[in-house]
Amino acid sequence: PDSKVLRGGTNGWTCMSANPQGKKAWADPKAGWASAREAAPVCFDAAGLDWMKGWMARKKPLMKRDAFVWMLQGDLGFDNTDPFVTSKGEADPDQWIESGPHLMMFPKDPASTDAFTSDFTAGEPYTMFPGTDFAHLMIPASGYYGEETTLSPEELLDLLMSPPYIYILAALVLLLASGALAGGRGGSKAGTQLA
Repeated sequence: PDSKVLRGGTNGWTCMSANPQGKKAWADPKAGWASAREAAPVCFDAAGLDWMKGWMARKKPLMKRDAFVWMLQGDLGFDNTDPFVTSKGEADPDQWIESGPHLMMFPKDPASTDAFTSDFTAGEPYTMFPGTDFAHLMIPASGYYGEETTLSPEELLDLLMSPPYIYILAALVLLLASGALAGGRGGSKAGTQLA
């Protein structure tokens, strides 16, 4: 799909809408999305972009390393077993999940998620799209299963300071400090935002 840069950045991170039906199906073309949830924003670094490009092209993602990705507004629903079923009517009714706020780990090797359950009702990290080239780990956040989809700054801080998120943040800090992630020690720089 064509993407228009709304605001350029320099830190190697990108945010874009992940609504698989596209803006025309959901939003008033003049007013835009009705809500952040409807836009289903997703944010990722260069490795995450490699995964997203593969998914959008329906081709195996070619990744150099694992990527952490977040969707703090959740998504509009997927069949947990099929990466290309985005309509509740086409999905297996037992596999349809409309996710609330969550983090994801897109692995370089999808088989690395095999040790996790694919049961999204268990309230723990689970594998989405198991057994496919698009298998990834879903890490539910506060409000994942309920209607609450917007976290206050205090709730987000509480969430990020609790396990397993604090461990993920610590790993990201170490990676940033080592310069292993784009942006390195360059300080706080804005990411790229796509339409």
